[in-house]
Amino acid sequence: MLARLLSTLLRSSGAHAPVATSAEISIGMAAYGNAATTRHALSDLFASVTGDFELILVNDCSPDDTLEVFREFARRHANTRIYSFDRNLEYCHSLNAFLSHAQGRLLLFLSNDIFANPSYLRQLLKAAAEHPECGILRGSSNFVDNSSPLHNVAAERFATKTAYLEFAADVARQHRSSPLVDERFLVGDAFLVTRQVIDRIGTVDTRFHGYCGDQDFALRARIAGFRVVLVRSAFVYHQNQANISYLPPDEQKRKIDKRIARVAEALTELQKKYGVAEQGSVHDFPWERLARQAFDEARHRVAPGDYSRYLLQR
Repeated sequence: MLARLLSTLLRSSGAHAPVATSAEISIGMAAYGNAATTRHALSDLFASVTGDFELILVNDCSPDDTLEVFREFARRHANTRIYSFDRNLEYCHSLNAFLSHAQGRLLLFLSNDIFANPSYLRQLLKAAAEHPECGILRGSSNFVDNSSPLHNVAAERFATKTAYLEFAADVARQHRSSPLVDERFLVGDAFLVTRQVIDRIGTVDTRFHGYCGDQDFALRARIAGFRVVLVRSAFVYHQNQANISYLPPDEQKRKIDKRIARVAEALTELQKKYGVAEQGSVHDFPWERLARQAFDEARHRVAPGDYSRYLLQR
């Protein structure tokens, strides 16, 4: 499958041309509120990819018309499923619903504030096809919450869509020969994972809520022998703070305070899971030491969840 995919990508007609796919590619997006940004993200995705890719949309009990936005795009793409939670279950369950029910050989998850482009998709898929030892791949962006200069590419808000496409294509050209960069930990706002990883380690550990489930997932992949890498040639725009800035000031503060508390809780849970002494942040974790432990299915595999009760009928 990967060889056929690579052949298709190399035949693409231009850097700005949508990427041709099949049902072997699954794309997931989750959202809690902020319907306007979600609409923008889906519009950019639909302009960046064609074919019968599987699309899975997860509505995390949004208080606005996000579900109607999802229904609108589902009408435009037959191979779409929508899961709609009846209460706010947060990031890890939203991601888990996608990973647990996706049927593709390559699974791409995008947050609702990630604006895809053809170069980004092409470079990620090409890297996955050329490097089967890589189980999780992510690209660079204008904002990645890990303080890494390799991940964070200086870019202002683009004046036009064409300017954005040209910028992403230029990043792809600049780094077409750059080696893949092995990750210490994953920031899971946008990443691609292979079916081999899901078959081996399962999906997300939902003992975590809004945070650290992505880092735990990637660590288990590394323990199982897969590379987790940065593809520097794959650039995507991330509308930083998009899911906070649209709220009134008092709601922004409540959401930020909740986020700070959730991060602390998740770090404590991660420390307990791996028997690590208290750490100041994820940057302080002994990732390399933890990744060298032997894979134990009982400890490092998490069975996919069943979210079928949230599946909406078309």
